[in-house]
Amino acid sequence: MDLIKDTGTMVVHNPESNMGNACGCPPTMELVRRGILTGLGTDGYTHDMTESYKAANMLHKHHLCDPNAAWGEVPRMLFENNAVIAGRYFKAPLGVLKEGAAADVIVVDYNPPTHLDENNINGHILFGMTGRDVATTVGNGKVLMKDREVKVIDVEETMARCREESAKLWKSIND
Repeated sequence: MDLIKDTGTMVVHNPESNMGNACGCPPTMELVRRGILTGLGTDGYTHDMTESYKAANMLHKHHLCDPNAAWGEVPRMLFENNAVIAGRYFKAPLGVLKEGAAADVIVVDYNPPTHLDENNINGHILFGMTGRDVATTVGNGKVLMKDREVKVIDVEETMARCREESAKLWKSIND
């Protein structure tokens, strides 16, 4: 961990992938505690960052036998550190809504039965939302999906092509 910190190396925690590959629980909370820039990812295991957020939260509570673990660290990894990590590779400001920024935004269709504000948003995301609740997506200021209708590609054609290419990949792996 000292070498990681001393070299400015970034880490991305992929909890579902780690669990699915049975490679154990990394010391992610200790990495964050030591000030090592740590983000949250999926490693392709899922496309739903909300699910990775939930998995990381539960994994570290379980691993550390501490129901208070990961409450602050995991949201920081996802909502702050990921933007810092990506910012090392992209010129446009990330993680903010302002002129000249990447302007990546999702609109979530979520009507909570309890009060929602900036102080309890993380609990609402953990216990009330999923990626399926995303209704509109804006990337770099362009509407990519509106009211769950993708605006930038032909979904049926793209899915057919994905299935065709994945069949080729599986054949090449398994032959």
